[in-house]
Amino acid sequence: MSKLHVAAIQLNTTGDVQANNAQIEEMVRQVAGEGVSFVSLPEAANILLRDNLRYPSVCVPEADDTTLALCRRLARELGIWIHAGSLLVRHENGQRIWNRAYLIAPSGDVVATYDKLHTFDVKLGGAADFQESAAVAPGEGGAVVVDMGDFRLGLSICYDIRFSYLFDALAGVGANVMMIPASFSTATGPLHWEPLLKARAIETGSYVIAAAQCGEREGVRVYGQSRIISPFGEVIAAAGDDPCVIMAEVDSAVVAATRHRLPTLLQRREIGTPRVVMARP
Repeated sequence: MSKLHVAAIQLNTTGDVQANNAQIEEMVRQVAGEGVSFVSLPEAANILLRDNLRYPSVCVPEADDTTLALCRRLARELGIWIHAGSLLVRHENGQRIWNRAYLIAPSGDVVATYDKLHTFDVKLGGAADFQESAAVAPGEGGAVVVDMGDFRLGLSICYDIRFSYLFDALAGVGANVMMIPASFSTATGPLHWEPLLKARAIETGSYVIAAAQCGEREGVRVYGQSRIISPFGEVIAAAGDDPCVIMAEVDSAVVAATRHRLPTLLQRREIGTPRVVMARP
């Protein structure tokens, strides 16, 4: 499997889980019919609300989540890999939720999960302030890489993109495709989204697959602009502001060639703690 035909599905997820599932099923079936063998959904593919604090009362435990059950059924029926970018599922204590990614094999089995490590707690000003940790428990299982033979997937979710050490660690154990599903803020998206995606690709010599939420729900708009980016930093597939599918071929030979041309992963040196030098007049 040195080449993989992949798709990133851009959704406008709302609080209506049944309607969200119908949207997912339609678009997954569409791309499977076009020969795609690996599909990624965005962050919060099952439900997305304006009020973060409502999630613990409306989200269900993983075992009862109908979106996860749908993705498992579609993977098995269509014989494809499905990366359920993330689903919001009730925490075991019932007080908060997990923001959890799932990788589902063509057998329909969940072969890996990842809980978002970095919660989106920011002070961007006014309505753009947000505290994800008020409802979402930060991940406790650490970083996750999934070995798929010629491809190793490094799992992350949205705000994780700002923490380059995570992607360094993923690449350090062989990740060559970075999964970055998101529901990105419009306050930062125009300036930060694509540059950060390109940086994570260039720094690690990896593909980036970034399926995003788009559109508006309950008066709040998110950024959209899903991307698939090459290990050299080229945008090879791009979405706009509406629900859609973008597709590309990822090739392990391109990763190898890029890392040969720019062997930064082999040139890293231990630097220890930087010395602080006081400049005096």
